[in-house]
Amino acid sequence: MLLGLIIAVFGICVAVSFYMAFLTVKSGDSPWLFISFGLLFSIPFLIALIKLAAKNWLLFRVVERTLFGQPEPKTTFVPHWFMMAAIILTGILALAAILIPIFLK
Repeated sequence: MLLGLIIAVFGICVAVSFYMAFLTVKSGDSPWLFISFGLLFSIPFLIALIKLAAKNWLLFRVVERTLFGQPEPKTTFVPHWFMMAAIILTGILALAAILIPIFLK
């Protein structure tokens, strides 16, 4: 869903930029600004197209692995004893800093 939206938005931007470049060439002006915008917007457009095509075709799966590398495995959360001890100790010290002056009055 999101990938399709990305393809649609950047595809429209690329098409409009290159059409504007065509119109500026036709009118006799310099098209380099619109060509550069078209090339700028075509980078994420092509990346999204490759990722979408890699789901269905083996050739694009090979291209995706070549360009972007192997997907890394997702890491799981492992609580570390030092961080947990530091959080608990900080909480105890904060409570002590609040409660000790109250009870010593």
